[in-house]
Formats: sequence, C-alpha cells, structure tokens
Amino acid sequence: MSAQNELNNHKSRGVTTNAIQFVSPMHMSSSEDEEEEEDLDDELSKLIGKRDALRRSTSASASTSTSSSSTESSSSSTTASGETPSSKVMTPEEITSLYEGKTGMDMFEMPEFKTKRPDRISKTDEIYDKGRDTSGSSSDKNAEDKFIDFQAEYEDENEFHVPNRIGFGTMAWGDTTLGFKDGKKLKKKEKKAGKFLPGDLQVAYNKLLEHGITLMDTSELYGLAGRKKSLSSEQIIGTCLEENSGENPIVCTTMSNPWKHMKSGAGGLRLGKGGILSAIESSLERIGTGSIDLYQVPPRMFYLGTPGTVADALCDAVDAGLIDHIGVTNMNNKNSMERFANKLSKRGHSLTSNQFEFSLINRKAWKSGLIAACKELGVVPIAHTPLGGGLASGVYTATNPTGGKVSAGKQPYDFDTLDKYSTLHTMLETVQNKVKSRLELENKQTMDRRSRYNGPAINTDISTAQIAINYVVAKGCVPIPGIKNGKEADELIGCLGWALSKEEVKMLDDAADMSDKGIRT
Repeated sequence: MSAQNELNNHKSRGVTTNAIQFVSPMHMSSSEDEEEEEDLDDELSKLIGKRDALRRSTSASASTSTSSSSTESSSSSTTASGETPSSKVMTPEEITSLYEGKTGMDMFEMPEFKTKRPDRISKTDEIYDKGRDTSGSSSDKNAEDKFIDFQAEYEDENEFHVPNRIGFGTMAWGDTTLGFKDGKKLKKKEKKAGKFLPGDLQVAYNKLLEHGITLMDTSELYGLAGRKKSLSSEQIIGTCLEENSGENPIVCTTMSNPWKHMKSGAGGLRLGKGGILSAIESSLERIGTGSIDLYQVPPRMFYLGTPGTVADALCDAVDAGLIDHIGVTNMNNKNSMERFANKLSKRGHSLTSNQFEFSLINRKAWKSGLIAACKELGVVPIAHTPLGGGLASGVYTATNPTGGKVSAGKQPYDFDTLDKYSTLHTMLETVQNKVKSRLELENKQTMDRRSRYNGPAINTDISTAQIAINYVVAKGCVPIPGIKNGKEADELIGCLGWALSKEEVKMLDDAADMSDKGIRT
C-alpha cells in the first residue's frame, strides 16, 4: 500500500471486530491418538462408501430413465442381488451420529466460516440489467461467493454489509501525478519510482475481489486528466468490471463539490436536482454499470437550489434505481449527520455511510465521538487515509526517513515530525511481533482441522501496515487504503482472518497518546 498515495489522499480530502475463534485440540497420549485416528478412518470409510453407493445408484437411475421406458427403467435400477439402491440422502443428524464421541474431529469444534451475504440489487432490475454484463449463469448475481467473509457475523450498522470490513481506494488510478502510466510495460527505473500501469490495476482488482475485499471507493474527479482517453479512475474501474465480469464489487463513487468541479474544467456549474442526477448518470456511464452501490456527497458544498435539493435529488436517484445507498464524506459531527438523515427520512430513505479520515496518527474521529455517533445513528464509518501517509504504518520513521527508497528528491517528512512519532513506531513493531507469534501458534494448533476441510491458513507474515489497518477495523471503521498494484493488494489481503486483541489495541492507543503529546521513550 503506497504511503505516498495515502499522503496525497490525506491532502486532498481536507468495536472491536469479531476475531475467528480457533478451538485448541484436546491433549491425548500417542496411543490414544492412534486409536482415535483408526476409529476416524473406519467411520470415514463407511461414510465415503455410502456416498459413492448413493452416487452410483443416482447415476444409474438417471441414465436408465432417459434411455428406457418407465417399466424398463424400474427393472434396470435393481442391483444384481435383487435389491433396489437407496435414493435417500443422509440427513445432517445421521452424518453427525457417525462422529459422536470422536474428539479428534468434532465437527462442532471447527470455526464456522461463512461467505458474503446475498448481494443487493437496485430497485429497478431493468436498469441494472442495462449495466454490467449479466450473461452466463442466471444465478451469478446471487450465487454464493468463493471467498470467505471473516466478518459475516459482524453486527452491521445497517443493511449495507461490507465483506471483511475492509475496502480499497482508487484515487491514484489514472492520475499521472501519482504514478500512473498509460502503456503495457515499465522500465526498471520507472518500477523503482513506483510507477504503475492499467494492467497492474487489473491484477490488483482481480486479487482483491477474489479474496473478499470487494468495496472499492472512487470519485468523478479521480484521474480526471485521463478522461478523454477513457483512463479516469471511474473508467478504469469500468474496464476492470468488463474484463472480470465474474466478480461482484461494491462500487462507491463521490460527487465533487460543484465549484471544484467547474474550476477543474470537468464541466459547467451544476444547478438544482437536475445537476445532481446528471452527475450520477455520468458516473454510471463511465463505470459502465446500471446502478451505483453507494453514492457519496460532500458536506457544505453550497449547492445552488432550494433547501433540501441535494437530499431530494439523491432520493429520486434511489427511487429510479440509479443508486442503492446514500453516503456523505467528511461530515465531522453528529448534528450534521442527523439533519441530513432527517431530510432523507422524509422521503423514506436513510443515510448509509460517512467517510472521513482516521488512522493511528489522526484519531480525532474517535476522540470527538464521531465514530460512536455513526454507530448510534446506524451509519457505516468509512476511514480514508488509514495509513496516515506512511506515518501511521511505520513506513517513514526517524531511522528510515526515506521509507527504504533511494530518492534524490525531498523527503516527505522532516526529522522533527518523524521523531515525534518514534514511540508509536516502536510500539508498532512490538505489536507486530506479538501478533505474529500469536498467529503462528494458532495456525499450528488448527493445522489438522484445516487439512480436513481445506480451510485457508491465516497470514502470519505480519507487517506494520497490516497492524495499522486492523487497528482501524478494531475501532469500528472500514479502512480503504489506496491500492495500485498486485504487491499492495497482497499486503491488504494479508489483513484478513485475524484481528488485534483488546490488549494490543490499548498498547497502540497508549503509544499514540504519548506521540500526540510529544512524549518520547
């Protein structure tokens, strides 16, 4: 995850999670282990035998019924011994009875992994069908996803469920000032400089969605300079959707401040409800979809129209099926959220999310009660800049001011700033080692069970950036760090399947408090 991307994101935008509980295997002597395994092998053999017999009988019945008359089919389904194969499917209770008393593989001791909740569709199916390609399997939209949602049981603020409570940002997509380059190949020097290509973004997109990080955040102004070449952030997302139609992302985009929009040269002045609906339709066209999952608007944008124009226009968009949910960005107090939510409520709709900055070096949203207010009002708190431009993740430190990069340019932070956060950076490394040791032990304890049900191993090669991201998750927010290539995608995927303990969160909070006060250890 690019620290520079996070820093630019920071400049431009100016609860603890449910951890997986692994049950430790019971301690037994070696002789008891062997007896246990023999019993299990016998019982498993019986179960496999019954399953195979059932499959053969079902296959035989199916083939004879299509090639013979009903009388012939009845006689041909009889076995050589004169018995008719059973077509009864074993019930869960019957299968469970095979394992009674078998402590070595107690099915009810296994962690219950669940996949993503059923996806939402827009209120107007016809509008949706005009967007993303829905050809192929008719059940693709509602099919059970292949990935594991480790936060499937999270007590969501509202119906807007974010798989794994982590998303990713696309601010740098299409922006040449942030490293984007149009082409198919990079020179070695460009790679070292952090440049990336459209193909890198497709690789990152595919990896993230395959592993269950499906929330992606963009804006109509991201990568604006590349819009004429169809290389703005929204347009690149549209290409990713087209190239990988088998995945189902949650797309969030943001309307820009109308004055900033006009000043950037993106278009003329927007007025009334029509201006907002036109902005939504333009985003839909660039993304190439029939509906946007979450449409966000900035606060205090002095929009020209009657009081309530913005809320009314957004509600009209929901009613028309153009958007599914309504969110805001950088609304930093409870009263503002309540007033806007009340306007939406009059039309029968609700405020879904509030996106603001939050990280280990900027905890204002936690200290001010903004995150708690979001929970109280049923609003999903989405955290942009969760890595704090590389300061919250320990990429840039007093002992590593360049972030490990050889650069002739100016360093992003002066020594005084880096020294201020030295206590936090030291604690990040301490918690990193603590979490790594804990997860290695848990992985070892559950290795036998994973081998039986083909469950994935949890990442134990923990980085300080992953600690910083899961800290944001632990505080009840949905972090959306910027992602630009497959390597950064892999690091974000490594955040899944584990969580910080209350003790580890407190250690980080205490260190952050000391750094905020300028106390150095």
